[in-house]
Amino acid sequence: MRVNELQIGDYVNYRGQIIKVTSLYDKGGSNEVGWSDKESVWVNADNVEPIPLTAEILEKNNFEKQWQDNYEYFNDDENLNVTFHPKSSNYTNGAYDYIDIEKGCLTINEMPITFVHELQHALRLCEIDKDIEL
Repeated sequence: MRVNELQIGDYVNYRGQIIKVTSLYDKGGSNEVGWSDKESVWVNADNVEPIPLTAEILEKNNFEKQWQDNYEYFNDDENLNVTFHPKSSNYTNGAYDYIDIEKGCLTINEMPITFVHELQHALRLCEIDKDIEL
C-alpha cells in the first residue's frame, strides 16, 4: 500500500497481524506506516495490506441487515444506513464494488469501498470516528 491511501486510525494487515495506524511517513522516497504496541514500530508500507470488508465485520459493528435478499445495513446507534453493491450479480465472495451511505440529510452515492480502511474514511466523512471491531 501507499501511505497516501491511509489515515491515522485505519486498520490494516501487516504480515497476518491487524494493526491500527498511529503515524505515517512519506518523505524522501520512504513510505512507512507506524503503530504503537508498547513502543513505536515502523514498517515499510509495501508490507501493509488492506483488510477486505465483509458482512461479518459490519455485523460485529452493530450494523443490522435490513432485508433478507438485500445488501442494506442500518446502524441504529449512529442513525446510519449503508447499502452495498456487490461486484457481480452472482454475489458469493463478499466483495463489494461501491456503497451508498445515508446519515440524516447527508448522502454519499457510489463511493468505491472494498476494504475496512475505506469504510473508516467514509464514516469519518459522516463525522463518525469510532473503532472498528474486527
